[in-house]
Amino acid sequence: MCLIVEVVAPLSALPFGPAAEEHDVELELERSVPTASQAASFVWVRGPDAGAFGESARSLPSVDDLTLVESVSDRALYGVSWDVSQAPIFDALVSRDAVLLECLSTDDSWWLKLRVSSHRVLTDLRREWAAHGIDAEFDRITSVAAEEAPASEGLTDTQVEALLLALDRGYFDERRDTSLDKLGTELGISRQAVAARLKRAYRTLAERIRDERPP
Repeated sequence: MCLIVEVVAPLSALPFGPAAEEHDVELELERSVPTASQAASFVWVRGPDAGAFGESARSLPSVDDLTLVESVSDRALYGVSWDVSQAPIFDALVSRDAVLLECLSTDDSWWLKLRVSSHRVLTDLRREWAAHGIDAEFDRITSVAAEEAPASEGLTDTQVEALLLALDRGYFDERRDTSLDKLGTELGISRQAVAARLKRAYRTLAERIRDERPP
């Protein structure tokens, strides 16, 4: 069973982290995964310091070559070749055939989206990253099937209707703006029927969350 995993890692975990900390930029690695010890990829740099980012990044030990491909306003696209062995977080992905789907920087961390083959791979990644001092947090784990499925899968049309109406009318707000009686009037059913629909919908959603969690 393939899994989709969202990971939060410190900026220092990836090659461009130190340069990102120095400049007012956000980084986005284009979809790719290193397949050899010398890997080539592209990175978008966005922000006021996009033009100055290159000089800092070229001096990083893991970066073998950095070439400015295009610069537009406050955005710059760089082609980069790096030594994967100098980037443990990537090295671990390569050795376990994990696919890097997305990789974005924030003010103080990286957000990665991965596709892996099993929970065992996640355990191995966590262990290896920890051994290199990388404190990564697995923020969200879902199956590929669940990732592709609509959030309403498993719910009946009437359950979806009741949930959306309750949301729109403020039933889930801290100070409720409506009641089960009023929802029932709009739906043309009794108060008890509304409560039953919502309860079955909650159960279905809770079961989906349970089934998507690792064993």
